[in-house]
Amino acid sequence: MRTKIVLVIDPKDTNAQLFKLGVGLLEMRVDLFPKLSLKYIVAQFDHRRKLKIPLLLTVRNDKKEGARKAMSDVKKWELLQALIPLTDWVDIELSSKLCTKTIALARSLKKKVVVSAHNFKATPEDIEALYKKARTVKADAVKFAFFAKNEDDLLRLIDFTRFHKQDSIITMCVGPLGPLSRIVLPSLGSRWVYTFLKNSAVPGQLNIKTLKRLMIPASY
Repeated sequence: MRTKIVLVIDPKDTNAQLFKLGVGLLEMRVDLFPKLSLKYIVAQFDHRRKLKIPLLLTVRNDKKEGARKAMSDVKKWELLQALIPLTDWVDIELSSKLCTKTIALARSLKKKVVVSAHNFKATPEDIEALYKKARTVKADAVKFAFFAKNEDDLLRLIDFTRFHKQDSIITMCVGPLGPLSRIVLPSLGSRWVYTFLKNSAVPGQLNIKTLKRLMIPASY
């Protein structure tokens, strides 16, 4: 099974630069955009649609989940309602109060959903318990991104990924062991790997040129 490469969009990236990269998804990280006006964001979606590459909508509003800009749930829901019709996938945090109704809205519009959980301080002791909770919302994929303090944390995420290699899971580490995790985990069962062209959105990402050079063929 081939791992899908997800490129996190920087509004400064041009369509000409992105056209021949061979990525499977473009992540529209709205909280990373320089403007949060709906007119500006919709124009960004219209512009990237010209590439005919599926789009992933992500609107982080909780700094614990990696939000660059904090915003209210009210503002986030306004954006989600307006933008889900324009996307192919939407990412919603398992911890978000908007999780259930975001999934319901996406389903009504025949969009796919990835439910995500992030921890930028540690790797949870019981990854399996968190996964069971994530499965209850019935998303199309489950994404975990955890800070690995040491090799043992990475090994636990490797074991989890290998055990669930037939499931729709996306796993990665952030921090110093992040680059290694983004080479190893896709080969063991993680369905997506995130990358960037020039500016990293998260500590531990590899740029697309390096990622493509180092990626190991999937073994699942």
